[in-house]
Amino acid sequence: MFLSPDERTDGARPVSRATLASLTLAQTAAFVAFVPLLNFLLPLKAGEVDPVGKVVLLSQAALWGGLACGIANIVFGSLSDATRSRFGRRRPWIAIGLVLTLLAYGVIYGAGTRLALILGVVLFQIGLNAMFGPLVALLPDLVPDRQKGLASALIGTAQPTATLFTSLVVAILLSGSDWRFAVTGATVCLLMAPLLLSVREPVLPPAAPRTHFSLDALRTADFRIAFASRLMVQIAVAMNALYLLYYVQQSRTLAQQFGAAAVDMVFGWLLAAWTVTSMLAGIGGGIWSDRIGRRKIFVIVSGALLASGLLAMAAFPAWPGPLIGQALFGAGLGLYSTVDIALVAQILPRPEHAGRDLGLINIANVLPQIIAPALGILLFQANSGQNFAPTYVVAAAFAVAGGTVITLVRGVR
Repeated sequence: MFLSPDERTDGARPVSRATLASLTLAQTAAFVAFVPLLNFLLPLKAGEVDPVGKVVLLSQAALWGGLACGIANIVFGSLSDATRSRFGRRRPWIAIGLVLTLLAYGVIYGAGTRLALILGVVLFQIGLNAMFGPLVALLPDLVPDRQKGLASALIGTAQPTATLFTSLVVAILLSGSDWRFAVTGATVCLLMAPLLLSVREPVLPPAAPRTHFSLDALRTADFRIAFASRLMVQIAVAMNALYLLYYVQQSRTLAQQFGAAAVDMVFGWLLAAWTVTSMLAGIGGGIWSDRIGRRKIFVIVSGALLASGLLAMAAFPAWPGPLIGQALFGAGLGLYSTVDIALVAQILPRPEHAGRDLGLINIANVLPQIIAPALGILLFQANSGQNFAPTYVVAAAFAVAGGTVITLVRGVR
């Protein structure tokens, strides 16, 4: 019996705990694939390849990677919409993306020149989004509306878990690039395995719809507003994530308080603070939003929390200012990530094109990877490379704007 997209998620049968667990682990795998790399390993590698120009090199690698990410997300989301195979339409592309991501780790690890590092990041973004685009589309494919808040709350733990993995395992427990890359890659494989091996996708008609790029979803006002909200919030998130390690390394105040040798440890504790508050706020916000049937108020509050944390980073560089700042930032990020997933899943114009349309809205995750490094270069050079305070002030402004604009959405309370 073939099922239409609406019949698959009309709420008649709730999705099983095992499926929710597999989706959560797979989402965690995707975040473990990129959070340690982009937040920690790539900045360190950029410093190895070009110690003097590491900030510019990091920004250039992030910019070109962001361009590749935007194209790949839409392409692979659309391809997964049209795929028909005995393994499902999403899982084959997730598996291909996993292989490409692991290959990219090898290229980045072995990079000895600026060009090699940039090419490695481009390959990484192609692989990551071949995996991530179809993976995100599984939420509207499988989960009914009445469980979307719970599913989003569980999936929302992925980023804080990946951040905790980065802080406690990659930054503190492990040393040396070889062990850090190897353990990260192995962890991604283990977490992705349950979804690839056990989750059954809905049976679809054998005739696949035409695969084509389309901006039709942007004709819907709610979709455009959700896109704008995510874009601005993710610019704020990207600016914090991209430059946090350099913020710690170049802080004279932190160096005087803890010593230059303790930089990795301080960075790890900041990520740990971000992780704990993000996970708590994400789980609580997702479940609460299901119970009261409201999403927008949580997005507004999350923008305020994000901005408060970023401003604390700019205004209070002495300890515990950065710790408090990252704790507030994490709470805002966890709350936003969880509720925004549920909100977007409810306003998709056409369920049969979920992969394509989610790929389109995920450009709002991608563009910040281009905009943030471009802004970072301008702000850093305008400030003569003295500190990152202007970067965090600008990021706070984006966070407030992103949280506020969601009030214009009409289709979700």
